[in-house]
Amino acid sequence: MANYGAMLVDEFGIPFSTPDTTPMSLVSKNVHNFGGSGGVINLAVSVSSPFVVAFKSDVAGVYGRLDNNGGAYTLTVGTLAGGDVGNVTVYIFGIVIPQPKPAWGIAINNAQGQCILTNETKVMNPPVAVGTPGNPADLGYNIDTMLTGNYAVMPQMTGLMVGVIHSGGATRPFQSPIQTYAYFNGATTRVSSSQTTSPGGDQLENVGYANSNDLIYVIDVSSY
Repeated sequence: MANYGAMLVDEFGIPFSTPDTTPMSLVSKNVHNFGGSGGVINLAVSVSSPFVVAFKSDVAGVYGRLDNNGGAYTLTVGTLAGGDVGNVTVYIFGIVIPQPKPAWGIAINNAQGQCILTNETKVMNPPVAVGTPGNPADLGYNIDTMLTGNYAVMPQMTGLMVGVIHSGGATRPFQSPIQTYAYFNGATTRVSSSQTTSPGGDQLENVGYANSNDLIYVIDVSSY
């Protein structure tokens, strides 16, 4: 039994559960419009506390790659064919202390007297695992699932494509990471993966694939 805490449920059924813990909540939601082939999104996150990034797009096959450059995090988005990326929505969840106190309502403090939860806090939905443990046909880059509802996917490398390019009498190695994507069409969300690099018009030989055989994790973002 916890010494302090609360157990509440909001109108969406999301539990406000804080027994000796601080819930992760929505820090920001930003829509990025890409008229072309994509780009790099700078993420306003702090490495001093845990955070979760998830994204979705309104165009199929838009991958996202999360990078840490000396503590500065970015999300690179694009499509394999270099086509229109459309709108990419990025959600950042984290631990926010203190929480902004509302004009009225409920405010819950931790043992240190810091406000960690209010009636206006948008608590993060628990991540949902997509895939079938033990079944390689439904793990890693083989996952291709349609979910009813509005979901964002956590950026994740699910595999790697490798090969050798022959161009102009020379050869060079080629590799393409395979990254997750979530395409929301207004009613359902397709969760799958896409290569991030194309060999273009060069001849590619000795092609091989490495599958991570991992589950993919998504978050229901319909209430944010």
